[in-house]
Amino acid sequence: MPSISCIDISYEHPDRTSVFDGLSLTLGPGLSSLVGRNGAGKTTLLRLVAGELAPGSGTVLVDGVLAYVPQDLLASSRGAASGGGGPQMADLLGVRSRLAALARIEAGSADEDDFTVLGDEWDVAERTSAVIAKMGLPAGPGDLFRPAAQLSGGERTLAAVAGALLAHADVLLLDEPTNNLDAGARRRLFDALAEFTGGGRCAVMVSHDLELLERADMTCELHDGDVRQFAGPYSAMREAIECEQAAAVQAATSAREDLRAARRQRDQAQQMNATRARIAKKAEREKRVPKIISGMRADAAEKAAGKLTDRHAEKVSGASEAAREADDAVRRTQLLRISLPDPELPRPRQVMAAGLPGGAGAGDPRPLQLLGPERVRLTGANGSGKTTFLRQLVSAVGEEGAIAVPFAYLAQDLPVSAEERDVTVVELIASRRPDAESSEPHAHAARFLFTGDSGSKRLGELSGGERLRAFLAAALFARPLPQLLVLDEPTNNLDISGVEQLAGALAEWKGALLLVTHDAGFAGQVGIEREVPIRA
Repeated sequence: MPSISCIDISYEHPDRTSVFDGLSLTLGPGLSSLVGRNGAGKTTLLRLVAGELAPGSGTVLVDGVLAYVPQDLLASSRGAASGGGGPQMADLLGVRSRLAALARIEAGSADEDDFTVLGDEWDVAERTSAVIAKMGLPAGPGDLFRPAAQLSGGERTLAAVAGALLAHADVLLLDEPTNNLDAGARRRLFDALAEFTGGGRCAVMVSHDLELLERADMTCELHDGDVRQFAGPYSAMREAIECEQAAAVQAATSAREDLRAARRQRDQAQQMNATRARIAKKAEREKRVPKIISGMRADAAEKAAGKLTDRHAEKVSGASEAAREADDAVRRTQLLRISLPDPELPRPRQVMAAGLPGGAGAGDPRPLQLLGPERVRLTGANGSGKTTFLRQLVSAVGEEGAIAVPFAYLAQDLPVSAEERDVTVVELIASRRPDAESSEPHAHAARFLFTGDSGSKRLGELSGGERLRAFLAAALFARPLPQLLVLDEPTNNLDISGVEQLAGALAEWKGALLLVTHDAGFAGQVGIEREVPIRA
């Protein structure tokens, strides 16, 4: 039976930061989700199961053929590319070498290596065509051998999922599979997952997509280096945790009240003991009691007072420990607060004007214009050119009819170069305004939840969501302050609370916004005023 077993595993990042210490988890057939805050270790756990990382201790067991669909498909497929050059769609599908061997055999090759590569899969071409059609992937002449970099992010994801189906996988790992998918592609992915798990196979996903998470049979939450399993979808887990937290808050409140009461009783007892001691001394003096007798009485009173003090001290200590434990059970939700000066963008001012792909992508010959603090969402099917349009737009700065105000652009993948991997978050922010006071980058980083030592994290160590926060913080530290934000799929690497926090922050942004997102709910939360379709 297809399954995954993690037995008492531990793992540390290269900087010795502990991610897991003694984590155990078993998952069987069906669709399971991994959820948790950014940096909780969701992708790390997938990579441990996939064998890309080795645990420091413990055991990972996978029963069945495993396929892994990571977030960065271009990087992962480079290692799988065969025949030279960059990865192609056939590499994402995992069939490039077999198709090439089949073609050589059909052309008359008798090379034993070709027969070994092909094995028993003489129908690989037919199966590939069928899966491509099912997933809605490009199926024209030569599309199989198109460079993967020319495919949209959504097309790459669907191709990798199709590759898992072609590989007869029993266990499927997916990291944010709905990132970049349009509505039609999402439906095809959902159908493919239902078919996969319906056959008694095991699928595990990391996702912040609520619609997809509601399809899970099991929800696993990573929190503070451990994992908890909840039967059912994300909403069932959230309801259970909300009930727990309501009880935890009440328990913490009661524990703090008990601690205050214990301290009051202690203080009252100490005051009473001191008063009794003064009265006793005065009485002894007035009665002229012999010293030996008064000394004995004083010793007895002191011992009794000491016992009473000890009892109250024990009560205070116990109440204090109970209050700490109760307080620890209450989760602290960090809120992403962006505190920005008003960019003072008047509504009549032209922010940008650019021709749409094909000259009239929205069925209108006029160019796309933004006036003042407008909020516009670009829509379109996967491969229609939304990301390409944004790249061309931001690269045309200074040309007539392009962006006319200071702006910040956050690309879809937020790549970190080899030179940037060791740059810290605070250093990245400071680089955007070299003349700032030394304390300002630290204060600005804190507004984006990089407080204390987290501001010293290197970019190469950040999770996808942390990387988005770091680059957004850096972009909004620049001067002049951006009056236009150009964002390409900003929620791709955020956890669920991160999406909510970013939406709330952008809703308060008083500048213009040009947004590409597959998340209609997020678009509504940030206050999109109009949508402009892009057509290939």
